[in-house]
Amino acid sequence: MSVTIDIHADDFGESVHASRDILDCLKDGKLNSISVLANMSCFEECVRLYREAQGEFPWQPAISVHVNLMEGSCLSDPKDLPDLVDEKGHFQISWEKLFFFSFLPSRNRFKKQLKKEIELQIKAVAGAFSELNLQELRIDSHQHTHMIPVVAKALFEVLDEQDWKASYIRDAKEPFFVFLKKTSLYKTYRPVNFVKNILLNYCSALLQKRFRNAGMKPMYLWGLIMSGHMDEARIRQLLPDMEKKAEHSGRMLEILFHPGQVLREEISDEFSQEDAIAFHVSPDRSVEKQAVYALDLAQKARKR
Repeated sequence: MSVTIDIHADDFGESVHASRDILDCLKDGKLNSISVLANMSCFEECVRLYREAQGEFPWQPAISVHVNLMEGSCLSDPKDLPDLVDEKGHFQISWEKLFFFSFLPSRNRFKKQLKKEIELQIKAVAGAFSELNLQELRIDSHQHTHMIPVVAKALFEVLDEQDWKASYIRDAKEPFFVFLKKTSLYKTYRPVNFVKNILLNYCSALLQKRFRNAGMKPMYLWGLIMSGHMDEARIRQLLPDMEKKAEHSGRMLEILFHPGQVLREEISDEFSQEDAIAFHVSPDRSVEKQAVYALDLAQKARKR
């Protein structure tokens, strides 16, 4: 028995340049799946570019709805989302605030607003990509916000109320101790990413029953502790242990890359978080694209 692996790229539709980078990877058969954002101003242009390039893909990638509550413009009427967006309709809520409000009585007010936006974003991606079946949806989110309890509850309620089915919802659960086996790599990890790993593992534990009831197959995600710098050298060192861990646990493994780089001149007021902007334009995204090419894991994953 071998573990099922999915080589995945997030953030198609974030910018035209970032989307072109991802299309390069698709045309060269380096990805199994991509996530699509529907709420950036370049969305229609990126969909057009995808359609033009589609005939060059060696296989059809799986497409996920990349729910975006952190950046971009809402698809809802801004007046319907007073706690989530500013007067221009740009998202201004933080991950931490959504998490905090998940445990307060006011969470239902947030949930109601979240449901409106999540529904519209799913409809937008499904409308643009006819190959995306509303009875076999793949769903994840920008900055993994769908793992936050109040957002997760909103998402599952939307699926139930619309009678949509999901075949895959990313469980952002990343093995922790695999990263501690290679002592030579300790200094290469950003401490803040360990915090993200622990917090998302906590959220995952809260959602396990919901995932099981929805029929989700157990999985691991690889792309949190090394987020922003999924480079070839470290992946080669860690891959055998990561595969072994996933196989031993009976889980599939999604290896998450961000191979699309946003150009500095593409930054507008849609990009509202300064720390996120640095991540979007970072040359490390080119490092991740190079790793996708050098590792060449997507075709091997298809043959398993």
